[in-house]
Amino acid sequence: MIAYLGAFDSVYRNELVDGWVKNCLEREIPNSGSFSLANTLGNAVTIQHWCIDGLPSDSFSVENAIITYKTSRWPLYIDPQGQANKWVKTMYKKVDPPIKILKFSNDSYLKHLEASI
Repeated sequence: MIAYLGAFDSVYRNELVDGWVKNCLEREIPNSGSFSLANTLGNAVTIQHWCIDGLPSDSFSVENAIITYKTSRWPLYIDPQGQANKWVKTMYKKVDPPIKILKFSNDSYLKHLEASI
């Protein structure tokens, strides 16, 4: 799920997961009959904190947050509504040093990027 489905929308993810569950049932592989990433890899307290910090509480957003935290690579957010941007900014206000927000149009963009690398 984390490796392959992160790039897809919720409708397609649900279709694939339903297919996987059906395939397991046909092959008599023991399973619960349904699958939820939040129930499998999520932690209710952590998810609640994410929602307090601005993460939408729908299952698709929660799955994306779990994928973000469980993957070893940096995620790419395509975020036209700015919800993930707001959530990430809120989450990283609490860390030291705080997150830096850069835009390509910043004069010091390359300087900050080079320093970060």
